[in-house]
Amino acid sequence: MKSCVVSIAVIVVGFLSGLGLAHESHPTHMPDPQDVIPFRYYLMENIGSNAKEMKAKIDAGKLKEAKLNAQVLAIHSTRIEALFPEGSTTDASRAKAEIWQKWDAFLALASALSTEADTLAVAAGHGSASDVQAQMKKVFGTCKSCHDQFRKPEK
Repeated sequence: MKSCVVSIAVIVVGFLSGLGLAHESHPTHMPDPQDVIPFRYYLMENIGSNAKEMKAKIDAGKLKEAKLNAQVLAIHSTRIEALFPEGSTTDASRAKAEIWQKWDAFLALASALSTEADTLAVAAGHGSASDVQAQMKKVFGTCKSCHDQFRKPEK
């Protein structure tokens, strides 16, 4: 029984590690999750890299290969709330004050991203190319909506 529990734990940890490393350009070292701004940047960059890789796979017709990238987006987006404690900004941060002024709208978009990305993962595993393309547009539309409202432009 004990070896079964250990085996399951190893499998789960291995799977979760794979989710975080689903794309090739992943940085080597993860910042301390308690250091919220660098960790937030790291996670958001990971989301962006996975989104780009996912789009390339979908555009190339490699739908099933894109499933893992969509799952990464869905899982990472569930962490967004914890990555934005009130006032967690610096001069280098692209987070707008509107995040905390319109907190419920911000959280609704994070939740929508998780839902839309999860729906995309399911479609990538079982759907048609047109269904997957349509769902990918919903995912990217959710990202754009959040960025337009809550992220400062690049300097």
